[in-house]
Amino acid sequence: RAEARAFGELAMTPQSAALRGLFFASTAMKKETGAEAEPRTLRQVGILGGGLMGGGIASVTAINAGLPVRIKDIHLQGVNHALKASWEGLSKKVKRRQISAAQRQQQMARMTGGTDYQGFAQRDLVIEALFEDLPLKQQMVAEVEAHCAPHAIFASNTSSLPIADIAAQAQRPENVIGLHYFSPVEKMPLVEVIPHAGTSQQTLATTVALAKKQGKTPIVVADRAGFYVNRILAPYINEAMRCLLEGESVEHIDRALVRAGFPVGPIQLLDEVGIDVGSKITPVLQQAYGERFAAPAAFEAVLKDDRKGRKNGKGFYLYGGGRRGGKKPDPAIYPLLGVQPAAKLSEAQIAERCMMMMLNEAARCLDEGVIRSARDGDVGAVFGIGFPPFLGGPFRYMNQRGAADIAQTLRALMRQYGDRFAPCEALLEAEEQGRKFYIS
Repeated sequence: RAEARAFGELAMTPQSAALRGLFFASTAMKKETGAEAEPRTLRQVGILGGGLMGGGIASVTAINAGLPVRIKDIHLQGVNHALKASWEGLSKKVKRRQISAAQRQQQMARMTGGTDYQGFAQRDLVIEALFEDLPLKQQMVAEVEAHCAPHAIFASNTSSLPIADIAAQAQRPENVIGLHYFSPVEKMPLVEVIPHAGTSQQTLATTVALAKKQGKTPIVVADRAGFYVNRILAPYINEAMRCLLEGESVEHIDRALVRAGFPVGPIQLLDEVGIDVGSKITPVLQQAYGERFAAPAAFEAVLKDDRKGRKNGKGFYLYGGGRRGGKKPDPAIYPLLGVQPAAKLSEAQIAERCMMMMLNEAARCLDEGVIRSARDGDVGAVFGIGFPPFLGGPFRYMNQRGAADIAQTLRALMRQYGDRFAPCEALLEAEEQGRKFYIS
């Protein structure tokens, strides 16, 4: 009787409704092809770049999708690094008795690599996972077109560059598409699939099908600066940085957002992604959407001090050895930014400021057609950046609170902190009409 009563009470909570909504949304998405065409059968896949992302993509393609993978890197060391990462991941499974040593060998046999395009003539799809440099990516398109079959798809794992620009000099632009993975690739469930105006429906359907085979949940997003996930993430992290410059401590800010339901705080997340990577994305967004994406100027000092985050052991946190990895906030960050840490805001106030920036941007993305539906926006935020699952995603959360409440909260923050909190047109319309964001 106690169990039945407790179950009944829990089942009627908004958290239960949000989690069920996410489950049904992600289940429904498994049946969608993302395009009005039949996907082409993929037999072999190529990967350009054996770094952290390239190695992870190679691993999920060979192990999860069961497809033969050929990795190309300018150095054999890069290829070996990618193969070693897959071997170590499989060895953990052998240790846990999830697979046998023979199965590990069988799965590793699907992965090969080299420093040239040998073996690429048979590849049906090539995923480019190199650093964010437009001329380099355009060069890769030309090389793939020269060395691969005419039907080969070129998928770029870019986090900010427009796909139309990458395809600008292509002989077969209909075969070029964006395929944005999140780090670490083996763990993060989301992938953004980004067709440009000239991408064919078959290319889109084939890319979505591959993402599903890799064990990912794909969302199709428009070819706009920052796509969807990075676009809603940037103002959230920028606001956390402004709180830091106002004197709030690193641990206080991160704890506030973890208590709100995020898996890690925004400052730790920036360290994990890489401060240098974040600094490349922000100017692209600022150029496209204006000053609300401008990063606080003081953070130039962080980059000049060679702080890249976890990758070089020095960011807003220090990384050392020890049983727990030795991660702790670096006290030297405060004099570097010219601030004296002292908690002035409550955890709830910090969380509200950061989350409101993200919600406002998510509403803009839906209004501009960057995402196809509020459902895709919810799944993208939860699976891509760990938006609290028990809130159901940005749109379900805004529906639950009501557009009027969100708009009023933004107006109050705007009066206190400035125009960046101005509620967007889509929110003002929803407030005026008393309507919700439709989630199919």
